[in-house]
Amino acid sequence: MADPKPTPEAIRLSASVDAAAVRLAALRTEVQRAETAEALARLRLGEALVEALCARSVAEARLRASLFDRYRTAALALRRPDRRNRLRRLAEKALARFGGPGQALVRARAALGAGVALFDPDHYRASAPGSVGADPLAHYLVWGGDARLSPHPLFDSSFYADRNADALAQTGLTPLDHFLREGAADSRDPHPLFSLEWYVSQAPELAATGENPVLHYLRSGAARGLSPHPLFDPAWVREGGGDLVWYLTEGWRQGASPHPLFDPAWRRASGLDDGEAEPLSRFVLTARDTLESPGPLFNSKAYAKARGEAMDPAKDPLSDYLAGGAWVVLGPEGLHPALSMLDDPEAIRSGITPAEALARRLRAAT
Repeated sequence: MADPKPTPEAIRLSASVDAAAVRLAALRTEVQRAETAEALARLRLGEALVEALCARSVAEARLRASLFDRYRTAALALRRPDRRNRLRRLAEKALARFGGPGQALVRARAALGAGVALFDPDHYRASAPGSVGADPLAHYLVWGGDARLSPHPLFDSSFYADRNADALAQTGLTPLDHFLREGAADSRDPHPLFSLEWYVSQAPELAATGENPVLHYLRSGAARGLSPHPLFDPAWVREGGGDLVWYLTEGWRQGASPHPLFDPAWRRASGLDDGEAEPLSRFVLTARDTLESPGPLFNSKAYAKARGEAMDPAKDPLSDYLAGGAWVVLGPEGLHPALSMLDDPEAIRSGITPAEALARRLRAAT
């Protein structure tokens, strides 16, 4: 039996369907072309953005170096070299045994001046293994300095002495006295979390005055929200006013995060920290060799592999990333660094890296 002949209405309907299919296919092709053009435009924009951000990071590094050179010139003019030989040490010990008057002479000979702000009696007592007597400063000048006891949260005597052993041996000075007299002018950092060059770049007035950066931080910098280290972000630290002293004495024990990409709770859960010691300093000192990660949003080993020989051997992976490496490796979501930020204009304006921007978005969402 022959198929029934299609009606004129069916023929028209079929023709309409065929025409619609052709139009839909053409529309899909046009959409694909538009999407491809948009993707190419975004890629070109991203490449231009990366180039600009790379240039900005290089310019910022040069500005930091220039300001620090000017600071050193000013600070060198204020150096107060001194020597503390064996006879002087014996004399100090003899004076200290005479009690108050003798200890006053010891303090006077040290002539710490404004640098006395870097001596915290309570912190020193807590760091000393035994009684320090009624005059903890005299105790530090006579015994504690040689024993590498720390006089202040922002001055790590062991850190300073390990890195400046030759200079200390030549002068015989305590680590603190050496830092105040010569060390700051010679670019010798006082603590793993206090980078003199990083700090001076935020306080350009120091390039003219030559004031000790740590004393400046205690006097006004902390209140101004200045950062003493690339891995300490005062704006991120919610508690304690973003003060490094607070973080070192109380904050880390409360689990405070010092930087968007440093997650103390994650590190403890991962077995990287035991919760018994301040974690960020240890990370700064060891991560260059261990390649341990600071948190779930930054994989140090993967970053170091991607960065290769271009990674700064003097920096831990995270510090290298923040110093410019962010713009030459894939972002935290596996995207080209600029493509992961094209929809975050505030991040672009502020200059933060893609991983930091992601951390801030995640915090805002909680």
